[in-house]
Amino acid sequence: MNLKVRLVKLMSHSGFCSRRNAEKIIKDGEVRLNGNIFLGHTVEIKNISKLTIKGKQIKIEKPRVWCLNKGIGLICSNSNQYNKKNIFDVLPKNLPRLVSVGRLDLESQGLLLLTNNPTLSNFLEHPKNKIKRKYQVKVSGLITKKKIDTMERGVTIDEINYQPMQIKLINAEKNSLLEITLQEGKNREIRKIMKNFDLKVIKLKRIEFGPFKLLNLNENKITEVPLKVLKEKLKIIGFKYESDIWSS
Repeated sequence: MNLKVRLVKLMSHSGFCSRRNAEKIIKDGEVRLNGNIFLGHTVEIKNISKLTIKGKQIKIEKPRVWCLNKGIGLICSNSNQYNKKNIFDVLPKNLPRLVSVGRLDLESQGLLLLTNNPTLSNFLEHPKNKIKRKYQVKVSGLITKKKIDTMERGVTIDEINYQPMQIKLINAEKNSLLEITLQEGKNREIRKIMKNFDLKVIKLKRIEFGPFKLLNLNENKITEVPLKVLKEKLKIIGFKYESDIWSS
């Protein structure tokens, strides 16, 4: 398949610069394709044997995905806000430039996907693709069937509409354990919904994101999804690895 990709996208995926800066760099004649100055917009992947930007050779990497078991107290950011450690502080230093797929708040833990490809990240995050996220949630407060039924139908809080969720009651004790499945994942969605029903979240752990599972990965440890497995998992959610990866 002769896959064509916009050069600005290829440059941004490489981690060299943003798409906006890429346009200026191309216009200034500082991009060489196979030794020749390139001023075009799109290139065929199979025709790229050497891509040089400002004299630096750029390696074109295939999309990759890692699973991180994020611990409590880490910020999902590449900057150290509020004197808190971020997820990149616990990652091995030999990894390529990565972006997180969505976020987990400071107090939440569990599965966080990381990828070297923004197109894939956007696909996994976008509500229209209905990628399900599954969480284990421990709460204190009175759990009733009426509350669960209402949450499962979808609720509106502070003029924000939250889509229906699936809730499985694992045990109902002083602190009840729920298994909650979402397909949207708005900012602090579970915490806000629980609070609306007089339930306090004690522990929130994501265990699945689409076809990816946390399994027995140790806290703050990361593992890469093998390429063959990655292709199979992306196929399950309707993402064509070879063509969609360079789309838009």
